Amino acid sequence: RTGLTMLLPHGYDGQGPEHSSARIERYLQMCDDHPNVFPTEEMLSRQHQDCNMQVVYCSTPANYFHALRRQIHRDFRKPLVAFNSKLLLRHPMARSTLEEMSGETRFQRFIPEVEEEKIVAADKVKKHILCSGQVYYALAKAREQNKIDDVVISRVEQLNPFPYDLVKEHTDKYPNAEVVWCQEEPLNMGAWAHVAPRIRTSLKETANHANKEVRYAGREPSASVATGNKKVHLAEEYAFLAEALTGEAKKPSDVVGGVPVF
Repeated sequence: RTGLTMLLPHGYDGQGPEHSSARIERYLQMCDDHPNVFPTEEMLSRQHQDCNMQVVYCSTPANYFHALRRQIHRDFRKPLVAFNSKLLLRHPMARSTLEEMSGETRFQRFIPEVEEEKIVAADKVKKHILCSGQVYYALAKAREQNKIDDVVISRVEQLNPFPYDLVKEHTDKYPNAEVVWCQEEPLNMGAWAHVAPRIRTSLKETANHANKEVRYAGREPSASVATGNKKVHLAEEYAFLAEALTGEAKKPSDVVGGVPVF
């Protein structure tokens, strides 16, 4: 047993292939979780003991703190691979309070929609976007800029062991919503190949989405990890943000403060 912890920089900021990806897909390929089996309660209670390693991509300082803290606080040891966004180091939206790191707080495997007061009634929500890491903030800003109130955004903070139970619970809250996975990485990279079958397995257990598929919104397949051309990078980003939020990859009619207007 080992508590080996790897902190790997990851995030698509338009800086080219050598500064964008920590190769999330390669670490997830080594995870031994069965993607087609929804875990029993006993299996869920032992997910962390039974997995071969943990993989997280945190979007808040508090969750990053808890991911590191539990490595020492637990009475067992398990390897941790943590992907970290350089963009979020100074991002004004990526903040946590001391209260979120103290008391009875703990690591959140899944963070559901945090601005429900701005969203329409649950049965009128059209899209439920699942994502991981820094892309959440791009989605949240684009949603606000375009005054979209029928799309909810949830974050899968822990990619392995996968939070089947929480994905099932929170997707069922929005009975008429299309489930979308959004990522910055190309289709043949990132977490998509890992999460797609696991989201499907979770949806099969729901009351409202048992026969539905999860839709992909992200960059097109690519041989290179990322472009080094800033204009191309932004065009790709605006396209997949539009695809996630509106269902159609399209050019923005305007860009305000770096945020696309569709």
